Amino acid sequence: MAAWFRVCRRASDMLALMVAGFLLISPELMSSEARAEENPAGSGVFTALAKKVVPSVVNISTASKMPMPSAGDSPEEFFRRFFDNFFGPGRPGGEGGPGFPFPGPGTPGLPPGHPPVPRAFALGTGFIVDSSGLIVTNNHVVAEADEIKVHFTEDPGEIGSDGEVVGRDPELDIALIQVKSKKDLRPLPLGNSEILEVGEYVLAVGNPFGQGHSVTHGIVSAKGRPSPDFPLVSYIQTDAPINPGNSGGPLINLKGEVIGINNAIQAQAQGIGFAIPANLLKQVLPQLKSKGSVSRGFIGVLAGDPTPEIAAQLKMNEGMQAPFITHVFPNSPAEKAGLKPYDVILELSGKPVRRSTDLIAGVTSTAVGQTVAMKVLREGKEREFQLKIAERPKTPEELSQTGEPKPRPKSPETKTGMTVEELTPSLAKQLGMKKGSKGVIVSSVTMGSPAFEAGIRTGDVILEIDRNKIENVRNFNARLKTATTHLLRIRRFRAGSETYAVIVLDLKKPSGAG
Repeated sequence: MAAWFRVCRRASDMLALMVAGFLLISPELMSSEARAEENPAGSGVFTALAKKVVPSVVNISTASKMPMPSAGDSPEEFFRRFFDNFFGPGRPGGEGGPGFPFPGPGTPGLPPGHPPVPRAFALGTGFIVDSSGLIVTNNHVVAEADEIKVHFTEDPGEIGSDGEVVGRDPELDIALIQVKSKKDLRPLPLGNSEILEVGEYVLAVGNPFGQGHSVTHGIVSAKGRPSPDFPLVSYIQTDAPINPGNSGGPLINLKGEVIGINNAIQAQAQGIGFAIPANLLKQVLPQLKSKGSVSRGFIGVLAGDPTPEIAAQLKMNEGMQAPFITHVFPNSPAEKAGLKPYDVILELSGKPVRRSTDLIAGVTSTAVGQTVAMKVLREGKEREFQLKIAERPKTPEELSQTGEPKPRPKSPETKTGMTVEELTPSLAKQLGMKKGSKGVIVSSVTMGSPAFEAGIRTGDVILEIDRNKIENVRNFNARLKTATTHLLRIRRFRAGSETYAVIVLDLKKPSGAG
């Protein structure tokens, strides 16, 4: 994720930049001198498109309270540390960037003599989706905002309209804003991102670095790019220039339709931008309008995409593409239906499932309460299960308890290059695992060892070896003596999240231990 840059995300905590908008092209705008079929990049096409679309794109500015200085800090010291952390020592605003003055005395609403409350300001983009004043943008653009102002033009005399967040979908990074305006608001049409093809021309409109309405163009570079922050999103990749401040703006095809919402760029590259597909917006927009939030389907499994080594262990046919279950949550629809770890998911509701992202998309788009059929491969044989879709938990805490792993004294190191110890009831409780959990916890891993190369780290809990549950250290050591290659199911706690994985431990690989 370090290489990805949420366009307006990095500055979102203090002075996030926000999104600007998109440009549309409709067939009737294409003159005889600039037919898309003959010259899709003709200047006349983009000129006409810009004229049509820009009035439907808005600039968004927000203000939010910043953390107060800690005890003993002067306001000057607080801001010095802030600018040093954000821009680097001695560089308020960065090279060519905006400088921000210290807040002066007399902050409105505070008694005389009270220290001023620092405020962070952000800039972004949005676009009109309903003539009643509904505007779509990214959730991270308005997530921390205490005040939202929406500007429809770059007229210096325009007074910004107050915006109110009426709907949020943090899992897709989409927000819906309501404004009241006497202006004639023209919504942009939403296109079908599913039929979008690589190589198609697209247009982007935004508010880069607060410069106001700006138009760029490029092509669709790829589809189905995974998102490091939002598992429910498969991005559209484009080389249309997208900069900080463009977040929430539309990506437009030559028909004049919104086919994406600008969301992120790859910070260490040029010409690699990402947009949320419009079809995802169309799925959640009715719920955002009606109740301000989104309910999604849930079956209670974690799934992964197998490597060739794991596919062979799972008895998958050569060339078969399908995800497999790495964990089943207790009391979930999946557990009640009889699904188990290592099950390979072949179909959901009669549709093939090729990747774990296909499974996520299929489940989350299914109505809560609906019963669906799932076909799986278990021990080389196909089986079918019926599952009743539940509502997806809003937070990880609703799904399972969490806790920081606390390694205990080391046990003798095995030939794997790792040391393990008993998972006692008290230790399982510290780890946030359910009562009665069995396994061994990894207390150290030697760099370069087979365990390290397999991805095992301190604090991981080994639950199974070759599909056999591990009860204790003796059981663990005995299982490792049966072969030189093993299939391990492990429980991880990384970056505040509990996950389950299936990995191959190859003891034939030489250890890098000195």
